[in-house]
Formats: sequence, C-alpha cells, structure tokens
Amino acid sequence: MASKSETVREEVVNTLLTEVLRANGLPAKAERRRRGNIPDIQLELKSGDTVILECKWESSASQMEAQLNQRLEQNPSALAVIGLLYPEPIKFLEDIKGALEVDRTLEWWVHGTKGQALPNPSSVFGSGNDLAYHLRVLPIELEGVDRVVAAAGIIEYGLEQSRREIVRHARVARRIADLIAITDQEENRAKAILIGCLVLFNALAFQDRLAQNNDDVPTVEEAWREGVRGLFNAWRFICDNIDYESVFDLASRILDVLIDGSGELQATAITPLNKAVKDTRQLEGHDLSGRLFHTLLTDAKFTGAYYTSVPAATLLARLVFHNWPAGVDWSDHELPGSLNVADLACGTGTLLMAVAAEAERLHIGAGGQNAAGLHKAMVEQALHGYDVQLSAVHFAATSLAMLNPDIEFERMNLRVMTYGVKGSEAFLGSLDFLGKDEVAVQFSLSPEMMGNTESTAKVSGSGQQGKEGGGMARLPELDLAIMNPPFTRSTFGNLLFGSLPKSERGRVRSELKRRLKGKRASATAGLGPAFVAAASPKLRPGEGRLALVLPSTVCTGPSWKQTRSLIEEDFTLDFLVVSHDPEKWNFSDSTSLSEVLLIATKRKPDRRSDTNETVFVNLWQNPKSLLESHRLAQAISTLTPAPFNSTGSSLLEVDGGFVGEVFSIEEERLLDKQWVGVQFSRSDLSRSAMRFFDDSEVFVPGELAQVAIPTCHLGQLGEIGPDIRDVRDGFAFTDTITAYPLVENHDTKQRRSISTDPDRYLSPLVVPPANRKLKPFDQLWPKAGRLLVGARFRLNTARVLAMRSKVNVLASMWWPVKMEDELHEKALALWLNSSLGILSLMAIRNTTEGGWVQPKKADLTQMKVFDFRVLESRKLEEIAELYDAFGTLEFERISAMVDCPSRRALDDGLSEILGLPNLENLRRLLASEPAVSNRRL
Repeated sequence: MASKSETVREEVVNTLLTEVLRANGLPAKAERRRRGNIPDIQLELKSGDTVILECKWESSASQMEAQLNQRLEQNPSALAVIGLLYPEPIKFLEDIKGALEVDRTLEWWVHGTKGQALPNPSSVFGSGNDLAYHLRVLPIELEGVDRVVAAAGIIEYGLEQSRREIVRHARVARRIADLIAITDQEENRAKAILIGCLVLFNALAFQDRLAQNNDDVPTVEEAWREGVRGLFNAWRFICDNIDYESVFDLASRILDVLIDGSGELQATAITPLNKAVKDTRQLEGHDLSGRLFHTLLTDAKFTGAYYTSVPAATLLARLVFHNWPAGVDWSDHELPGSLNVADLACGTGTLLMAVAAEAERLHIGAGGQNAAGLHKAMVEQALHGYDVQLSAVHFAATSLAMLNPDIEFERMNLRVMTYGVKGSEAFLGSLDFLGKDEVAVQFSLSPEMMGNTESTAKVSGSGQQGKEGGGMARLPELDLAIMNPPFTRSTFGNLLFGSLPKSERGRVRSELKRRLKGKRASATAGLGPAFVAAASPKLRPGEGRLALVLPSTVCTGPSWKQTRSLIEEDFTLDFLVVSHDPEKWNFSDSTSLSEVLLIATKRKPDRRSDTNETVFVNLWQNPKSLLESHRLAQAISTLTPAPFNSTGSSLLEVDGGFVGEVFSIEEERLLDKQWVGVQFSRSDLSRSAMRFFDDSEVFVPGELAQVAIPTCHLGQLGEIGPDIRDVRDGFAFTDTITAYPLVENHDTKQRRSISTDPDRYLSPLVVPPANRKLKPFDQLWPKAGRLLVGARFRLNTARVLAMRSKVNVLASMWWPVKMEDELHEKALALWLNSSLGILSLMAIRNTTEGGWVQPKKADLTQMKVFDFRVLESRKLEEIAELYDAFGTLEFERISAMVDCPSRRALDDGLSEILGLPNLENLRRLLASEPAVSNRRL
C-alpha cells in the first residue's frame, strides 16, 4: 500500500482507467501532461459519437462544474460530457488499476449532451467495468428512443413508398405477397407486402455493413448500378461464396419477382429503401429491425406474437447467467460455445441476442480478448432458434449477424418449423417436439418446394442443410431453454392457432390435444404450457435451466396448475421477477398484459435432497433501458433476499433510489399452491396473506399481536354459481321483468355499497347462441344466490368486492354464492369487504393487466375465510347488526380506503367482534399497492 504522504496524480489514474476501458473494448485515450487544454479521457464509440470524461478526486468536486461547462462549450457535437469522481481511498492503494476494475465506489454522471447541460443529472455508482458498460449503451440511453423513433419513421416512410409502388403492379404484388403468405400464414396481402419490403431493407442494410469489411462484397451503390439484377447477383454471390443464406435467400426471392417487373417498378420500389439505408446508417446497438417487425406482424391478438423488450431480455439473461453454469471459463472464447441454448419461439431473436450479449460481457469481464471468436462460437454452435415464420427467422439471423458483420458464419442453427395442415398431417411448429426427438422443418431453398416437408432445410449460411433426404430437425440436449411463448388462449373465441386458416385450426388443435395427453400442460391457458412441456425433457438434469417470459397468471391461474406442478416436481424454482410498475406492467413489446420472468433449474435425479428457496423480485420500477437493466441485475445479484419467515425487507437500491424488494420462500411452502409471492409489491403483505392462508393467522405488519382464528374454505360455506359464459348460453338479457333477476355489471358509479338490487332480468333460451351449446336454465337458475363476489373488476376503481342481494340472482361480473344461512351471507359480505377480505381476494386474483383482475371460481372455492360456523349465535347477531348498519353506506374506492369512514368503521367493528388486531396498517399498505393506487411506490 502506498504511503498516505504520497500523491497520486489524477492523470496517472486517468491513464489506468483508460486501460480498464480499453480492456472492455472501448478505444479510450487519456490526457498526457503538458499537451494543452484537452479532455482527461476521450473516446469514440462504434456509433461515431464522441464522449468526453472529466475526472477528479472527490476533494476537488467543487471545481468540476465549471470545467464540465467549458467542455460542453468546446465540444458542442459530443454525444456526452461526463463528470467522474475518484474516491479518495484509491490514492493509497497499491493496485489502483485493480480497484478501478472492480471497486464500485466510482461516481459519474452525464453533465450534458450535444452542447446542452442536462437538468438535475443523476449520479451512477460503480466500477470501471460498469462505466465501460454504461459507455457502450450511452447512445441508447441518451438518444436511443429518439434515434429509434426517427429511424423507424425514415424506414417506415421508405417501406410505405416501396409498398405503394409494388401494389400498383398487381401480378408482382400478388407473387411477393404469396412468398410471405406461404411462410408466415399471412393472409393480409398489404401487410405481407410491407413485410417483404422490410426483408429487402434488411438485406440492403446488411450488404452495406458487410461491404465495409469484405472487399469481395460490392457496396449497395456499386451493385445498384446494374439495377435489381445487380443486387440479385450480389446477394446470390454472398449466399454461395460467403455466408448469410438466412439473411439474403428470402430477399433474393423477392428480387427475383421484381426482375420480372418493369424497369420503372424496379427503380421506384428499391430507391426508397436505398435512401432509408443511407439515412439510418449510423444507428448502432439497437434491435431496430426487430422492433419494426413487431409493428408489422399480424395483429397480436391472433398470433400471440408478443416480443420480449430488449431491457427485459437483458435482465433475464443477466439473471440466468449469474453464477451459472458451474465450471465455465468465460475467458475462453470457445468453451461457452459448447453450451446448447434454444428458443422454441425465437421470433426476431431478441432473447438469443441477449444471451450472446451477456456471453460477451462475461467474456470481457473474465479478461477474455476474443469477443469476435466468442460470438462466432455462440452463433454457430450454442444458439438454436425455432419459429413458424420465415420472415421472423430472417430478422433473427440478420440481427445476430449484424452484431459483428466482420464474422463469416459457417452455419446458423435457426429453423422455420412446419406449421398447419400439410396433406394428411397436422403440424404444430416447434410444439412438434412434444414427445419427439426429430421433427420436420419447413424452410426450403427452392420456391417450388416451399412448404414441402419432403425437402426441407435449415436457415444457415452454407446452403441447404437438412437431414439427407429428410429435412428433419433434432432438438439437442439443452443447457438453457429461453422463451417468450405465444400467449393466445383457448377461451373466449378460441384463438389458438388463430393465424392459420379456419379450415386448418380444428385439425391442429386436435393434434395438440392428442400430444398433450399425459403431459403436465393445459391448452386452456394457451400455448405457453405446451412450450414449457416441450422444452423441459430436453434440459440436462442438475444444471439445465428454463428462462421464461410468461403471463403473470402462471403463478396463480387454475389453468396453469399443471405447469406449476411440472416446475415444482422437476425443477428448483430459482427466480420469479414481476413488475408492480403502473407505467410498465409487462416485459414484452406490443402488450400491456402483466407478465413475469421465471428462471428454474432442472433437478438432479435424487430430486429433493437439498433445501431450496425461491427468490421473488417485486419491481417497483420496471427497467426501460439497457443501462437500467444492467444496474438492476447487478443489484439483484448482490442483494441477500429477506427470508419469508423473518420480518425484514431487502430493498433493491440502484444509484441511491429504491426500485423494488427481494425476498425468498422455501420451496416446500409453495408446493401445490399458488405462488402468492408475486401478488404484492412488498414482502410484508405477502407474509400477511400466506400466514393467513397457511397458518390461519392474522398478521398485521407493525402490530405485535398475531391472532389465530378459525378458518375454512369459502366453498364449505356455500356453492359458487355459474360464470357469465354459462349464463349467456342459457339466457337472454332483458329489461322486461321475469322470474330470473340479474345483477349485470361492476360500474363503480353504481356499485358503491354492500347491499344491492337486481338491475336487469333473464329470459331462458330455447335455441342456443351461434356456435355454442344450449345450457338448460334449470341447470343454471338453481345455482343463483344472494351473496355476490367480484368476478372481474379493477382494483384501482372498485369500491366493493362483494355484495348481498335480498333475492337470489345470477350475475355477469360477479360470482353468485348460494348459501343456506342468511347470517353467514351477511358475515361474509362484511368480511370480504374488510381489509382482510381484500387481502385474501388480492392474494388469489388472476391478474390480466395491473389492476384488472379476475378471481377464478376454483380459487374462490378454496379461498380461506373466517369460519363463521363456529361463532356463537350472539356474535353472529352482532355481525348481522353491523351489516344492517353498513349495508347501505357508501364506500370510497379501495385506493382511498385509508380515509374512508365506512371502511375504517367496518374494519374496527369486525376487529372488535372477532378479536382481531388493529387493521389500520394493513389498510394503509393495501391502499398504496400499485395495482390498487395505480401509482408507483
């Protein structure tokens, strides 16, 4: 260690920091003494942007602002001027460079960009390696959204111009649309042509990049001198002599169609795309083509095509590879290539790219010097992608290749799966792997064989590579299955395989049903469970990992119960990450559905020999950028989760702000139950819910008293009646008075109190509704009841979650509960609107989107409630009197229940009668839950 009397000059430390940045692949230059007024550190990013760092010791921080303002004025075109403070203790270390690499006490902030100071810049704390990552993603952080939006506008304008010219020539337009329709089941011809234009743009952009690094490849400008024929010849030359069949084959097919068009058509179709390539040439580091493709795909409600956002993919990949797999030397660029990573629904390749990017980060962090060799090994050996859309796989291949255009790949393990009905067989795409080791793939290199499974091939860079004479794909033994499966469900119109022609859907659904027999998966939840069931058997015992983006209902929904059982029995459930951020409930683009990130590791054959815990990460702020994801993953990886059995909290802190909580639950406590740990943003509420459900104990955070109470399942007190689908299959709704009253909606302007009256009536049907089976009214009406429990409602607007009618009713947005005892009805109506009842309903809810929730019949039947059957009659009468006093009072919204006199008095009245703790803290916590308040914590 250096003596405290010794002085280490700033420029010496600047030089050492520059070496750290260079080791991370950044071309940084440090100031040399006596060379005039130049920046401390300067570097030029791949995007061509200049970044300037001014560095000082903490003790000299007061001098920083003036110097940063001077740099802004001197360098108005610099992307960023950054201030950086070295902690004073570094002066006295013997290995200053080593400290700069790993010690996370450096502080830096972006002072300004393009000559303009930023208001209230936020500091970032970390190591030199963290700084390097920040600098790599800086263009995205500062201008990424603007650049992507601007580039998207430019490209979309060019695509639309090109499409408009193509559709003026009916024969050419039809042939191009057919090329896309054959591979993507895209029946919308206008959209198919637009996708075809994007395929052309991608190929032009990739040729432009490839020509910069390969003298044998003509530039777009050189090839375009000979028109479309010149481009076609250049693309076929690349396919035949270099690589990138996956990038250029489909594009060259489209060019082959254009060649048959007039010279005017060729020029007007390609010129706008060429201009778009030139105008967006500097855009680096973005999944631009993928993001554009998301907007061009068939409507997501039919395809279930929700593509993982880049920040979410980054977070998932970071968590997957934290301390996993064991024994991998990341400094060796070849060894990571021996991993087998598969995405059975790869789409545009966002998750595969995140894996490749994380492998590169780990390689550099381990001191590796061959990032290009690592990327080649990952793409050629490790990464396997499967999808049913050729154009999506085209974009995945382009994106992976575009990460480093200098590399010539010998192969890419990306395959287009056979999908739909072909002859006498029904094909399920990647789900053909259910119960099979080898399946047919669709992609063919000759137009006349497109879709013919007898001659198929893999999307790769060295020609047709199917099994000799067979065109089969084998799913290898996997180290990692990472997926964002399609979300479409089989209910409400049955949109499963909705992108297929109607004539094929029934056959394909029947085939899926047949394949799922004996598998732990239900198609009622959509295709997600089937994808999990298909990938699970291929994961290596003891080390293979599942990494999934799924709807949050996987944790709670009855239709996902078999999938939960599969994971509980065959895997250790390692991580569940859920967003409680009202600004972003989801992890996928093009959807607002609530989602989770799930990571699980395949058990060893001896299964439960070790005690394992599941880590629940409840985010209060969902990362919106790569840097935020990087910082969040870093915080999660270094934080010790709060044990469920304690009363403490582990707050996720990023750069001085709290962005969530992390806690852990022993897996034994989760077995064969809902994974309630995702339902609340704070661990104390999860504890309250689980201790009530598991231990029949009322635990109010902040209250020392913990009261054991008698409980039972709601289904033991009454029978829950039919849902709205059954009601509509047996009755018509009418305003005319009949013998069958109805409570129709959950309008919060109308539903303000616990007591209610029917507002419409039902008339029994004699003819079934279109495409439905008739439900006899005598099977439905006997299940009518007076107690109603919310079936679909918004937590942020609802006032009451249960009501009681004076007469038996059926309902549209409520579950009727038929009970024999009127006092029990009144007691339950009060209980379910108390803070403990709201806690219980929130704990078992199925979340569709944030505050929009649906308690399911099966879950309500098993939901724990106070067992009013054991109360002496005097207590029941007191509760009935309480109901009579509160039945017609108005309640504020749940989000305002802290200050709602009716709710407070209801809680206090029940607590006094039943001997419960003071519920004020519970009421306050519930009201501030983001799903309830619709506000960030």
